[in-house]
Amino acid sequence: MSDAVTIVDGLDLVVALAEGQVSDDQVEAARRTAVQMRLRPGFPGATLVIAIVGGTGSGKSSLLNALAGERVASVGAVRPHTAVPLAWIPEDAEPAVHELLDRVGVSRAVGQRRFPGLALIDMTDVDSVEMTHRLTVESLLPEVDGIIWVLDPSKYAEPVLHEEFVRRMSDSAEQFVFALNQVDRIPAADLPRVVEDLVRLLNDDGIESPVVFPVAADPPGAGPIGVDALAAHLAERFEAKRVRLGRMLAETRRTARDLAEAAGLRRGGSLSFEERWDEIVEATVTAVALSGSGRGIVEEVLCSLEDLVGRIAAEAGGPFGARIRDAFTPAVLEASLGEAIATMEREVPRLAGPHPPVDLEQRAAAADVLATELQRRLGAPMREIIWERASLAATLAGLAVDVTKAEASLRRASGRGGPT
Repeated sequence: MSDAVTIVDGLDLVVALAEGQVSDDQVEAARRTAVQMRLRPGFPGATLVIAIVGGTGSGKSSLLNALAGERVASVGAVRPHTAVPLAWIPEDAEPAVHELLDRVGVSRAVGQRRFPGLALIDMTDVDSVEMTHRLTVESLLPEVDGIIWVLDPSKYAEPVLHEEFVRRMSDSAEQFVFALNQVDRIPAADLPRVVEDLVRLLNDDGIESPVVFPVAADPPGAGPIGVDALAAHLAERFEAKRVRLGRMLAETRRTARDLAEAAGLRRGGSLSFEERWDEIVEATVTAVALSGSGRGIVEEVLCSLEDLVGRIAAEAGGPFGARIRDAFTPAVLEASLGEAIATMEREVPRLAGPHPPVDLEQRAAAADVLATELQRRLGAPMREIIWERASLAATLAGLAVDVTKAEASLRRASGRGGPT
């Protein structure tokens, strides 16, 4: 899938190229769209990426195994146990998932088919005051769609958790889910009070409406407790992300279409300049080489050049058409043509006399010099401006392809279903 980063980068480039080709208001509207998309938090792809974070003995690996429905991560009594992060990802995970794992230093990954829209990352234990542990979690926040904090019922109130981690990151509360694990160790009558106490502590941390799931990922002699509710919550998050991403892609498509229409690019951006220019150069060189640089010939060439500029400006329209007209006024065209002819006559002087003999080598040399001068003085600067338009057209086309691929990938992900 072409992920959101690629698409937003493409939209940023489109906005930059559109300056001077559409109105300032249209450029600014497209820029606002690109900024809003770039500020969109979370993993930039169709997969819902969730990191599992917790302290030593909280049961992170057990929770991963319970969500996976199989033994993915090893579980042991030696603490700390999760020494190396592990990712549980779709077998056909989009490239951006693997790129993310590389960025956050996760080298172990297990493919899965159970929840094609979900990737879970079991991070190393983080339950000390060491700055590196908090920075590890903080660095994850912009990269993932959410974090499941796995809490031990005997240590959920420890100050280090609240003061050094949750409270400092409360601005990202919408990304947090709290799993109070090992609730099988709590008497049933006491569980509501413990959950209420945890919610109170999280409120004090600045999290107004914490999402808390009491679970027992691996209770002795029994199946997981409460994990289905957590999985259902992840399924809801997957669907919400799919909807948001779909809206983003639709908005990108609309923005690109509006810019293309405003720039007159629905049929491409070349304006057939090369073909038209080659015809003018060939006709000019032939006429001047055969008949000289009399006023009649010069006027005829100037009419052809003015017609080219007028046609290009009219077909492009808008600010771009105005730029063409302003850059290549009749006075500019006349001066440039005159300088090109003067250079030709200076470098390849004609034979003297009223009826000089035909010198094919001289005529060819004069034609080469004139063609080169016309390209340098008019063709190159015209082409430079035309290429801006062609670049915008090509970038818009590439962006449309990326959006189409992303929409198809999103439909496939939705059809396969998220976590259930």
